[in-house]
Amino acid sequence: MSNVVIHVDEPQKVAMAISNSHNFLALRPTSTLVIVVNGPAITTLTTGAWDALLTELPQVEVDACQNAMRSHQLTAADLPTGVTVVPAGVVRLVELQERGYAYLKP
Repeated sequence: MSNVVIHVDEPQKVAMAISNSHNFLALRPTSTLVIVVNGPAITTLTTGAWDALLTELPQVEVDACQNAMRSHQLTAADLPTGVTVVPAGVVRLVELQERGYAYLKP
């Protein structure tokens, strides 16, 4: 079993991150996978871009950076069901790495 955190901070990297998630879990289905979304990519959480991943891979945790949400005028109500708001994406990334998660950035 592997623990992996995928960091997405650029809107153009969302599709690749979702593809990476599917590919990784296809070969390592018992792994824990967390996707941390921050920076300009935070706006993609309101576009439907993540909807398929959230329904097809419910075991994947998608974390939204509250700092990025604030800077882009988003609230938790704007996010799809299943997304977890974390106070700071950068802190979440460090916490997960301290817990042994491998870091991937598409």
